Amino acid sequence: MFAFRRLISAQLERARAGLLRRASSAGSEGEARISSVLQEKFPNAKQVRVVDVSGGCGAMYEVHVESEEFRGKRVVMQHHMINQALKDEIKGMHGLRIFTTVPEEK
Repeated sequence: MFAFRRLISAQLERARAGLLRRASSAGSEGEARISSVLQEKFPNAKQVRVVDVSGGCGAMYEVHVESEEFRGKRVVMQHHMINQALKDEIKGMHGLRIFTTVPEEK
């Protein structure tokens, strides 16, 4: 039981350190690179946000893109568009979480 608690405590401490590292930095090099690619591929995007969710090692990212280009397309197609835009970057990743939205009509 003690070993289990020690393991959980160590995992929590690593998670806290990762959160603090992310909060204290303006963004990693990987986040900037992926954001730049997405902004280039979706120039009319209202919002592009990229977060390294791997604790800073660059193995997994979460991307949020809000673009008019997604209007009328199913979510699967929207995500396919993101995957195509990031096809070179994806090769070095462990995982990618994609969130896409369409701007609200005025």
